[in-house]
Amino acid sequence: MTRRPFFLLPIFVIWLAATGPVLAQAAPFDMGPEGPSVPVAPAPKLPELPRGPAAQPAPNNDQRSDTSPSARPPEQQNRRYILPVQELALTGELDRRSWSIYLTEQQVSGPISLAFSFRNAIVVAPEASRLTVLLNGRQVADEAISAADRPRTVSLEVPAGILQAGSNQIEFRANQRHRTDCDIRSTYELWTRIDPAETFLTLGGQTGTAPSIAEAIRAIGADAKGATSFEVLLPTLGQPGATVPLLRLAQGLSLLAGMPSQSFSFHSQRLPAPRPGHLGIVIGTAAELQPVFPGLPAAAQNGSLLTWAVDPQTDQPVLLITGPRWSDIRAAIDTFVTPLDRSLAVRRDVISTQRWSTPDAPLLFGGETLALSQLGMETIEFPGRRVSTNFNLAVPSDFYANAFGEGQLLLDAAFTDAVLPGSHIDVYVNGNIASTVPITSSKGGILRHLPIKVALRHIRPGLNTIGLEAIITTEADTLCAPGSTAVAEPRLAIFNTSEWRMPAFGRIGRTPNLAALAATGYPYARDEEPLQLFVDRFDADTMSAVSTFMGKLALAAGHVIATELVATPTAVGDRNAIFFGSLSQMPARLLAQTAIAADGATSWRPASPLAAPAAPTSAAFEQWRTRVSGGIWSGQVSAFQAWLQRNFDISAASLRILPSTEAPFRPSPTHSLLIAQGPSPSGEASWTLVTSPTSAELKTSVEMITRLDRWGDVGGRLSAYASKTDTVTVLAENQIDYRSTGGVSLNNYRLVLTNWLSTNVLAYTILLVVFAVIFGLATASVLSRLGRRK
Repeated sequence: MTRRPFFLLPIFVIWLAATGPVLAQAAPFDMGPEGPSVPVAPAPKLPELPRGPAAQPAPNNDQRSDTSPSARPPEQQNRRYILPVQELALTGELDRRSWSIYLTEQQVSGPISLAFSFRNAIVVAPEASRLTVLLNGRQVADEAISAADRPRTVSLEVPAGILQAGSNQIEFRANQRHRTDCDIRSTYELWTRIDPAETFLTLGGQTGTAPSIAEAIRAIGADAKGATSFEVLLPTLGQPGATVPLLRLAQGLSLLAGMPSQSFSFHSQRLPAPRPGHLGIVIGTAAELQPVFPGLPAAAQNGSLLTWAVDPQTDQPVLLITGPRWSDIRAAIDTFVTPLDRSLAVRRDVISTQRWSTPDAPLLFGGETLALSQLGMETIEFPGRRVSTNFNLAVPSDFYANAFGEGQLLLDAAFTDAVLPGSHIDVYVNGNIASTVPITSSKGGILRHLPIKVALRHIRPGLNTIGLEAIITTEADTLCAPGSTAVAEPRLAIFNTSEWRMPAFGRIGRTPNLAALAATGYPYARDEEPLQLFVDRFDADTMSAVSTFMGKLALAAGHVIATELVATPTAVGDRNAIFFGSLSQMPARLLAQTAIAADGATSWRPASPLAAPAAPTSAAFEQWRTRVSGGIWSGQVSAFQAWLQRNFDISAASLRILPSTEAPFRPSPTHSLLIAQGPSPSGEASWTLVTSPTSAELKTSVEMITRLDRWGDVGGRLSAYASKTDTVTVLAENQIDYRSTGGVSLNNYRLVLTNWLSTNVLAYTILLVVFAVIFGLATASVLSRLGRRK
């Protein structure tokens, strides 16, 4: 009889008990840093959408992504990121940022919670520093700023009734003090950064009937990096006839969403997995969509259809635009976009900025006086050393008063007798100091409508930021006793009854002017004829770039820009046009008009990781001989020019009577995108070139340069973007074409001539001498006829 090894059974049970938890472990051990995990955030769940007929399983259903909404926790499906930028930093002793988000009625119908995460500089004193969050003007959080060693996450329930359907204002305020130092320099070390990926609302609203399409697009929001994306499924990419309606749709979507960093991506097979700040769009005829989007509604075979549907591959709600023919699709798009059209005869009142900065910036045409309370500024009572605040305003694209214009700030402020003489209040225009008001009294004082002249030199077309900064010194700060940084007694007050007075200014259009193009879409936004577009190829990357760029122009212009596609560059004629594509596909005439070197079309290639070959020794020797032989003379000339510029604001360009020619620009391998503008051959129209070495770089670089933090850098006659360094190089225009943009007015001509003469000093001097000579001759002629002759 064989003996069974029953004596091993206890050992097996013990081993199984010891290893069971290990075998049951579902995920590998996390070697990341401690702290709350960051789950992959899906797109905010839209309300329940009416479904059409049951969809058949897609051919690749077995490969469906496991990131579909049904596979994720409900709290992640209802997550709404609220920061419109990639990074939000609150700096100095007192800082605030406010913007608005759009929520639908279904999203606010249930419980809502808010989470935000922040980190601060180690020198911030937590016992005297607070971070405050306000929703629609009501405080919902007031936290000590104490996250120097690791990010701190705060979660809270939002009281019912604070958030409403429609636009809701969000505001973050930081009141910070230094741990040890009391001088002005130490205030620049204070910062608190809000993490966009960990700052969001969790919406617990009940799903119901689908909102209107316009409402859902306004509520699209942004992702964890502050970006908004429209993903377009178009099975028949490459149809030139579909380009114009697609671009009209892209402009309409950009206007409705109104987000600062929007992009479009085209796909031919399937849409990517859903994510926050994302909207899927399916476009095509019923026959074209059937292979990739089965289960279309029956109405798609009968006529135009623009409605919500559910993508069978991702289970996400998408915007479906279809019909039996492309003419039906165009009709559906026109029905959707037409309400966004605006007559050119209607004057624009504001530039919409509320999705990243509230309130909207008023558009000033000269002669206005606005209280700072109308511009969103609050009264400040401040106990610290340095305080700054700002407000936004806008001017039209034909603004022409940079050389002589002066605005006026009527300041209402007060300061105590603790403030020492030598303190001052500075006014900044777009980050450049424009005026300084010294405080000379040692007994305190109240300033009532103190007039401060502000040079308009740094005002640019479109949006402008005016900043106020007070630098305060006191005897207590000089002594810097322990705990003195936490004193709460105000030393200075700046009242929002202060006023900004905009002077009358000259108005005349100028081209090339990429700053005006980026700010208001000039000159194309005011053109009654359709804008001509040339696209060198209709692949997914190029169409994505063109749609992103045109969507940004529509947002800048405030309305949809009518477009017309041309098959070849020569078909443009003498009309306004934009050319998209690789530089090698552009005609030589276009390169000449935009002052780009002809050999750049063949030599411009993406930067190679390999090192460039060294220059021949003979060439290097010649370069050094030129530098040495001309170094002394050129150095003296440069020093003299710098002295004139520094002391008298006179540049070499202002001493020319005739403008210098535009030197051809040769793109560097580090540049990934060029935006260049020049006149048409007859000079009656403006041509703009948007080009990259490849289609893939064109898509990526256009997405990068149209972000909120880069679009304002576009200017001059040419802007070159380098994606590796995220920088924009601007070449100023030398030859300027002036264009009348309004009615005939002697006062406007006077203002324009005054600004032109202030810019061209030599011409002003010559005219002054000529008039002096004429006056002298006339005086001599009159005197010669008077008196007694012998």
